Amino acid sequence: MQPLAARTGRISTSQTVAIDARYKELKAEGKDVLSLGAGEPDLDTPDFAKEAAVQSIRNGMTKYTAVTGMLGLKESVSRKFARDNGLAYPPSDIIVSSGAKHAVFNALLALVEDGDEVIIPTPCWVTYPEVVRFLGGKPVLVQTSYASGFKMTADQLGAAVTSKSKLLILNSPGNPTGAVYTEPELRSLADLAVKHDLYVLSDEIYEYIVYDGARHVSIASLGQEIFSRTITINGMSKAYAMTGWRIGYTGAPPHLAKAIASIQSHGTHHPANASQIAAQACLDSDGEFVRKMHKHLTECRDLALKRLAEIPGLRVLAPAGAFYAFFGIEAYFGKSYQGNHIRTSMELCQYLLDSQLLATVPGSAFGMEGFMRISFAASLETLDAALVRLQDGLSALK
Repeated sequence: MQPLAARTGRISTSQTVAIDARYKELKAEGKDVLSLGAGEPDLDTPDFAKEAAVQSIRNGMTKYTAVTGMLGLKESVSRKFARDNGLAYPPSDIIVSSGAKHAVFNALLALVEDGDEVIIPTPCWVTYPEVVRFLGGKPVLVQTSYASGFKMTADQLGAAVTSKSKLLILNSPGNPTGAVYTEPELRSLADLAVKHDLYVLSDEIYEYIVYDGARHVSIASLGQEIFSRTITINGMSKAYAMTGWRIGYTGAPPHLAKAIASIQSHGTHHPANASQIAAQACLDSDGEFVRKMHKHLTECRDLALKRLAEIPGLRVLAPAGAFYAFFGIEAYFGKSYQGNHIRTSMELCQYLLDSQLLATVPGSAFGMEGFMRISFAASLETLDAALVRLQDGLSALK
């Protein structure tokens, strides 16, 4: 039998798959398992978006539409970029895709070739380095730290650049740490990107979820030179609780937008029509749902930080954005339970799932050992119960 394409061997299965598979097994067995692993809001999609989608189906909007998305939705995205981000992307430079992950894949497919180096601050979302490897590129992982607020400095970026560097990936607010880059920090990175002729992929999916006076800034808004080399990616999943609807969108300079559109035309074509209609309804709404989401997540964040502070040995940094807490767990390495020693974040997560029926995500999945990520996007009751299990599980280790 002929071998598979070599590119399939460049990527690895996410470390979170084993945890997720075990979680689903326990749930199928009827166990009272709780999960703080999912990267999705617990609120439901707003009713007005659902109704708009249903009505579009009843009206017969079920045929092929434009490859890059319906014009009405693209006009709404264009207005959103101008209103919220100070970005002038006309509808012709906007591509609507099947989720922000799809948008990221399209953008990387348009830019990365064999041997290209892509600079990625870590800890980072698991998909970035894997797709770069899949495409034959080399992810250059720049390790940030607890002390730096998990943000890459301009000095670190400058040190990472080589003659093969082509792209910088930024995610602010970020997964898994909740780090939010300030405008001065982004300006220093933008200056270096221009100096070294780097493209920038700016993943802004958590844009509306910021805390304690933090402010989201789009790096592409900091001048024409950085705008002309930046791909701005966002989507509906996080702010509007539309993870299953699969709508992301990209704003890019014309030459990049054209290339991404060509790629999409031979891939998925356009996203589902009903999903596009629901997305447009959200973008054209009064923003009340986003405010409701933010209020809920702020309460969840405050509860999570309060409970985590009560657990000895954890190194907790309050997230400035997104809906994750990423905290140090090294104090529990070397401890054991019933003769089983904990040496890694993966082993600790597996222990918590087996002993406490609690699903969490190891820091090693994001490129940083010694840490753990939880999502606090849950009902306050569920979150509180889950954090009690976390405390019970950690206190049982000796």
